[in-house]
Amino acid sequence: MRVAKAIEHARAIRADHLAAPTSPLAFPTRLVAIGDPQASSERFLGALAAHGLLGDDGWLRPDARLVAMGDYFDYPGDDARIEGVLILEWLAAHASDHVTILFGNHDAARVMELATVSDERFRAAIEVATPILKLPRAQRAAREAEFLREFPELATPGYAARDYNAFTVEQRDLVKRLLLDGRLILAATAAVHGIPVLITHAGVTTRELSELGVRDHHPQSIADALNARLRAAIAKVDRTWRAGEPTALSLEPLHVAGAGGEEGGGLLYHRPSDPERPGADPQWEQATRARRRYDPRVDLRRGLAQVVGHTGHKKACEEMQRWRAADTDTERGGIRTLRITAAGVVTYRRGADRGDPADAVVYMTDPEMHYVATAADVAVLELGGAADPA
Repeated sequence: MRVAKAIEHARAIRADHLAAPTSPLAFPTRLVAIGDPQASSERFLGALAAHGLLGDDGWLRPDARLVAMGDYFDYPGDDARIEGVLILEWLAAHASDHVTILFGNHDAARVMELATVSDERFRAAIEVATPILKLPRAQRAAREAEFLREFPELATPGYAARDYNAFTVEQRDLVKRLLLDGRLILAATAAVHGIPVLITHAGVTTRELSELGVRDHHPQSIADALNARLRAAIAKVDRTWRAGEPTALSLEPLHVAGAGGEEGGGLLYHRPSDPERPGADPQWEQATRARRRYDPRVDLRRGLAQVVGHTGHKKACEEMQRWRAADTDTERGGIRTLRITAAGVVTYRRGADRGDPADAVVYMTDPEMHYVATAADVAVLELGGAADPA
């Protein structure tokens, strides 16, 4: 009944029949991060209910605070075109001190790579792109070039047929509204095991710290700098967005949108990876302007603890196999810890391990929500301390 009520609220919000959730209590008893909600609203809200976070009234419990880790859109199935809207509308109906909503790469793509695309144009691109992706990679070049000539506004056929296949203009309009309202942000802070943590969609490396010019590298200072950079970017498109003009948001060089046959990279795209693994493609992964992968031994700042989404356990096992702890299985889902010691020793394992203060620690929260067996199998990360949208 709780999940059904919550879905009813989300549908009413989408239809402009707005409802107001219960105001949060001044002193929450729980602060929880939930990774990438790329699943149905029933699965997402069912996960909140399974973890005791959904009230009888269909809203987040007033004694809880939630940090949603970004990526509200795109998963297999036609229902994905609507379900991400329902989830994001439901989250945004709560006050900002009740629900913190992070900005992910799939959300950013709606106002970057897909900033000028209509629903009809995108459906036409899917029809052309889908057969291309079914070809062996060695046979795609000519067909990909044809695609780019026909659809120059789309970065790659993969963006249409795979990565952002559930795109709609309704989603883009919602992302714009939430950015203009200040509800979608790049970073928050909290604590894990009593240690302050930076919370972002895909994590911050030394590259971003250098670009931001943050000196003390405290989570709050980094979060403040990231959110200030996003506000400045939004200010540049504020007038045109409000006028209904199709203008792309830019966060370069922190985050680089895909264009001209090249995928994007940087802040919201990159993920940790072993560059020495079999099959690694350094030219694509470590591209200077739009990096898609980073080496945690080199690129993570020691002494900084982070909470991220973006990378599920399946992908992490594939790309960090050498560092996977012996007691860590490969079943989908779960909270995981990537830890790099001062001596450069890397371990990747299940659970939220407490690292040494001198370590670089990344708590990984993407629960692979669409793929785990039930809503109860969607993992959440319990945080200590108050989330701060900075």
